[in-house]
Amino acid sequence: MLSATLMLLTASCKSSDEEITPSDQVGITAATFGALRRQNTTGSSYSTYTPSSATYPIFIDHIKGEIYNPDSLPVRTIPSKVLLTLSFKNNSFGVLESLEKEDSFVQTYYATDTLDFSKPRKIRVISSDGEHSRDYTIDVRIHKVSVDSLKWTSMNVCNAIKGKKLITLKALSNDDAFYVLAADTTVDTSNGDIYCSIQVLKTTDGNTWSTEYNPVPPKIIPSAQFPDFIRPTMAVYKNKIYLLYDGQLRCSDNWTSSTSCNLRAILGGFDNYFYGVNDQKKIEVATGGNPMTASFTSDSMEEMPYVTGDSLPYKDYNFIATSLLTDPSMGRAIILANKEKDATNIQAPNVDKAVIWSKIIDDVPQNWCLTTPAWNNHYKVLPRMEYLSATSYADGIIAIGGYPNTRKFYYSNDWGTTWETKSSINIPSELQSTEQVAIGANDTYIYLIGGNTGEVWRGQKIY
Repeated sequence: MLSATLMLLTASCKSSDEEITPSDQVGITAATFGALRRQNTTGSSYSTYTPSSATYPIFIDHIKGEIYNPDSLPVRTIPSKVLLTLSFKNNSFGVLESLEKEDSFVQTYYATDTLDFSKPRKIRVISSDGEHSRDYTIDVRIHKVSVDSLKWTSMNVCNAIKGKKLITLKALSNDDAFYVLAADTTVDTSNGDIYCSIQVLKTTDGNTWSTEYNPVPPKIIPSAQFPDFIRPTMAVYKNKIYLLYDGQLRCSDNWTSSTSCNLRAILGGFDNYFYGVNDQKKIEVATGGNPMTASFTSDSMEEMPYVTGDSLPYKDYNFIATSLLTDPSMGRAIILANKEKDATNIQAPNVDKAVIWSKIIDDVPQNWCLTTPAWNNHYKVLPRMEYLSATSYADGIIAIGGYPNTRKFYYSNDWGTTWETKSSINIPSELQSTEQVAIGANDTYIYLIGGNTGEVWRGQKIY
């Protein structure tokens, strides 16, 4: 480092008639990302991740003098804190252009320094003797948060769910991993009993799946009890996966260990709060950051004339939580679900609409509020769709239903208050599923899983 600094000083002190000569004897031969910071949406200021060079390669165009990543980094990557590892030719070294003054090279490059690439920035590569140089422009590309069209890639079929008669299909992302909960049934023709099997599956690339949890033998449910059988639910919280099935709550830390949980469904959480729904369809909360040891208690829900039993979440639960931009220590939580719809309440008001509850999460208690139906605009509500599946994406929410509602996405840019269909948020035209589908997303991809076909689609935004 000392010799490089001396050479930089030598080069900087050369007179105008002793300028450094551009040369191909110096240059940058390789570039990779180190640990990067990403603004967090779940409470803390940022998290760190190291992009794979296979997923996010960096191209070097020596003719144009450009260095860039063709595949943009995930949204919320902090451009002012980039760790970039560069390899130099023939013991040359680099000097970065000032962010304030163009063509002023003042900062010696060190691989251990976090660098500011909020905008494209030049680096001058200088030979060890200070006689030759070569300039490159480094452009670190990061996904923006606007919604645009999706480019879909067909992945390998997930054979673990292909051909199964599914009663539950749920998809969640957790960092760079993607999880699917699938519950299927078979009928004993001799007595009508129903056998229910569940699986928790995991993938990191959309092609190869591993089984995280698959209890055996299947649960036997007498046919008369099946209509009231509570489906399993899955949630992500603090980088862990939680599963509620048959009155037992389990965690991905240790799938074999469980604790009794008297809830109808688990939803998810934010900061120190974890939420579920009880048998009365009311929302409950556990505090302290560990649902396996905490007790669930009733959480406050608004009481208004239009809040009736038919306005409460009953099935097809989806939970989205994000930190507020104005105060990252506070959160916004949203529940999207379907109301009960059977012979006793099929004429209930707005039963053809999905039900959406939301609240601001703060140390000061806040009520859950009913945010749908939109009484003043019935054309911009989210319809009731069997097997409703939703996820946060591009500073909003996208939702899809089971067949025949698998041909379009609904999108909300105001966190569930109003909804629209957008042609730019396209469904893969070759999607074949004729039953339920599940959707989940991380900062880079959307995954779409077809229930009866086992097909897996991975979507990436096009900018």
